[in-house]
Amino acid sequence: MKLLAIDMDGTLLNSAGQISEQNRQALADFIDHSGGEIIVCSARPLTTLLKLLEQQQVSSLVRYVAGFNGSQIFDTVENVILFEGFMNSMDMRDINSAVGLYKYPHHFFTATELIYPAHKPLSSFTEYEAKVFDLPLQQSTQAEIYQASDIYKITVCGDKESILKYQQALAEDIPVGFSSMPTGENYIDIQPAGIDKGHAVAFIKQRRGLSEQDIIAIGDQHNDLPMFNIAGVKIAMGNAVERLKKTATFVTSDNNQHGVAVAVNWAIAQA
Repeated sequence: MKLLAIDMDGTLLNSAGQISEQNRQALADFIDHSGGEIIVCSARPLTTLLKLLEQQQVSSLVRYVAGFNGSQIFDTVENVILFEGFMNSMDMRDINSAVGLYKYPHHFFTATELIYPAHKPLSSFTEYEAKVFDLPLQQSTQAEIYQASDIYKITVCGDKESILKYQQALAEDIPVGFSSMPTGENYIDIQPAGIDKGHAVAFIKQRRGLSEQDIIAIGDQHNDLPMFNIAGVKIAMGNAVERLKKTATFVTSDNNQHGVAVAVNWAIAQA
């Protein structure tokens, strides 16, 4: 065990958005036992993640932070962004042409703003993400959005029933070179194919000269599946989607029952 790849929401964080003392101690135990490193992989923006890790008193335990599902990879020791993957104006034109993006409530992420289209009503789900991620809302025209060169991902949003319908439609219409991945009950992220949490873990795997058997991944959502594909040990949270549980080596307790601590203690016992 040399690398622990771990999701944030629904995994390391409980439903109150906190990292329990048990989970915090488990991260330290992993490092002490294995001498390994930790990479946090999340759909959240990098800036939000770094602030959250500091607030939750685990920043000193985490070596790498991958934001926007791997579109940004940051080394906390070297204090440098190792990778960035932007979407350009042609990408957004291709996506809109293929899927009719403006049929759906949606928004766009830059490193510092959450942008929503001027001619569409502001969705409550967009407002929620802006609040949770502590990003200012920016209203922009379609022309302005198409001219942007610093967008990391597009997020389609809606209620639980709508998201199921949106995902089916997007999966059918998404053009070659892009992917649409649910990140929870209310959100679907659209990004270039190959830019995901698995890419982030594979990037560090290659950088550190690791094998799959050196890697443990813990998660709860569909966007954690690419991360599972890189890991020798795959641990699904008790609150994970069924697809993740079916591929897991071990299913731990849920995020409100210190599931990460249970998972790490299990992994240490297996070593």
